[in-house]
This record gives sequence, structure tokens and C-alpha cells, in this order.
Amino acid sequence: MKAILFDLFGTVVLFKPQVPVVEVSGERWRTTMGWLRETAASTLPGVAFEDLLSALLAVTQEMTRNRPPEYREVPSRERFRRALAELGIGAQEAPALAERLSLVHMQHLASQVVMPAEHRHVLATLACRYRLALVSNFDHAATARRVLSDHQVADYFDPIVISEEMGRRKPHPAIFEAALAPLGYHPAEAIFVGDSIGDDIVGAHNAGLPSVWINPDASPIPLQAPQPRAVVRRLSDLLDLDL
Repeated sequence: MKAILFDLFGTVVLFKPQVPVVEVSGERWRTTMGWLRETAASTLPGVAFEDLLSALLAVTQEMTRNRPPEYREVPSRERFRRALAELGIGAQEAPALAERLSLVHMQHLASQVVMPAEHRHVLATLACRYRLALVSNFDHAATARRVLSDHQVADYFDPIVISEEMGRRKPHPAIFEAALAPLGYHPAEAIFVGDSIGDDIVGAHNAGLPSVWINPDASPIPLQAPQPRAVVRRLSDLLDLDL
């Protein structure tokens, strides 16, 4: 094994457990969009916040349904633009408003990311033995890179491949191939580490990569899922594996 490819959110960095609860059409659900209430009130004074959330939810569900088989990434600002269009916001106004809402959302989201001290130790240790790369599904690449920089781990990864910049999302094999190409390694010479069965373990399998599943809750592996090479509870458990 010559290289380890990592997922970002839920693997290298984690989200704080507290996420705002908002009410949409009488139902309560947890969403990072809850932080947008104040900005939405000043940016869209004629739009009820519940209506904005409903439009965002509908757009997100449509995007999710339409992802397979190509798994094209839709940037954060485009998701907001589509939601604003659903609300009847004009084509001239929508792009600037969507950009503002997206940036505020990303600013709050980044503030909810934590980096356990042991994770930095794991990366430093593994970087002495392997090439490290990062492959992340994220619709705002600047924020993903900011998170890596803020937590002082960006220099461990080369290359850093983020779906918004690359245009494809995991589990499409192309995003994994984009990380392997500059390394010059065959898939069998690398391993992918991630916390999502559908995106990470299935995606790595699609690209011919062995994988390690980070499974903090000790959940069973779905019957139809490819088998990862190893299952661990924490990132630090990687140091005990014979990769």
C-alpha cells in the first residue's frame, strides 16, 4: 500500500452534535439551513422563511433523485438559485441573492466543524509512511479548503479533490480516479477511508479501491454493499491496521 485517500466530513473532521431544529409545513427537522433565518429576513423580506426552506428541501430532493448515474455536482449557490426561482425570484436578482445565502450558510457550517486532536496525530503518523490524498463530496470547495486550512491539516493531503471543483460526486469512479492520477498509483496500491457506505465504500469499490469503513455506531454492513477491507470505530484505529 502506497497511498491512503480520505473522505473529509465525518472522517477527517466532524460536525458538532447540535444542529438547529426548524419547522417546515408543520414538521420539525434538523437542518443547517436554520442558521439562515436572520439573513433570509433581511435579504428576502417578502418571503416567509418556511417557504424558503420548503423550496430548498424540494430542490435538494430533486437533485438527489437526479444524481445517478452521472453524479454531477451542483454547487451550493446553484441550489439556492433554483430554490429562489421556485419562489418566483427573478433571474436577474436570483444569482446575487443565491450567492449571499450560500456564503452565509457555508460560514455557519464551517463554524460547526471540529477536529479531534487525535486526528491530527493520525494524519501526521500516516504521512510518514504513505502518500495522503483527500476526496470530498462538498458543494462549496472554498469552504472545504478553508476547513482544512483552519484546522491545519491541508498540507498533509496532495492532491485534494473536491466534488464542486471536479464536477462529479462519489460514488462515481471518476472522482477517485482524479485523485489517483497525479499520484501515479494503481487502485490496488491505495486504500480509501470514509464513513459513508453509499458514497465512500461503494464509490471506492466502483473505482477498484479497497476501503476502510469508519463506523462509530457499530452498524451492520448492508447486505448488498461491497465488503470493506476493514471496519473501525475511530480514525485512530487506522494506526492498528496492517494496511
